[in-house]
Amino acid sequence: MNDSILVMYKSVTGFTERYARWIAEDLDCEAADIKDLSAEKLSGCETVIFGGRFHAGRVDGLKKAKELFEKSSCKNLILFATGATPNSAGAIIEEAWKNDLTPEELSLYPHFYMQSGLRYEKMSFGDRAMMKVFASMVKRKKDKTDYDKAMEKALGSSYDLSSREFISPLVSYVTARIL
Repeated sequence: MNDSILVMYKSVTGFTERYARWIAEDLDCEAADIKDLSAEKLSGCETVIFGGRFHAGRVDGLKKAKELFEKSSCKNLILFATGATPNSAGAIIEEAWKNDLTPEELSLYPHFYMQSGLRYEKMSFGDRAMMKVFASMVKRKKDKTDYDKAMEKALGSSYDLSSREFISPLVSYVTARIL
């Protein structure tokens, strides 16, 4: 097992944990929930990969992940986010990253996105209510773009579009630059 890399994640509906475990399997390293980690544990690694869901325009758990990384002696931080937004919506995804990362951090921390899906049954009441409001806003919108139409359809019910193939860019990056 490669002890120089650690994949940490924050997962609510299970998609991010699934991606974290796939990444760890491909890189032959450990995957762990961020709530079980400390800066000391990260200090034993050279590279930490953190994943969280895009939630209300931010990466869930990223603030804590950056704090742990900065307190550790770890050298590299790589980020990934999961969400319902289609992988093809690059501009929307990059704007979401800008909500959490400064311009310097955007260039400093490699970041990746992996489409997953929605699991209403695993969301909190507040998250379900927020999604229903968002779905209602999209439904009432006039002059819908293709993206709006796709979002309206996607928000209707739970679904899973996660795929192991979506980890390839991150795994390739680590393999080429870190290992």
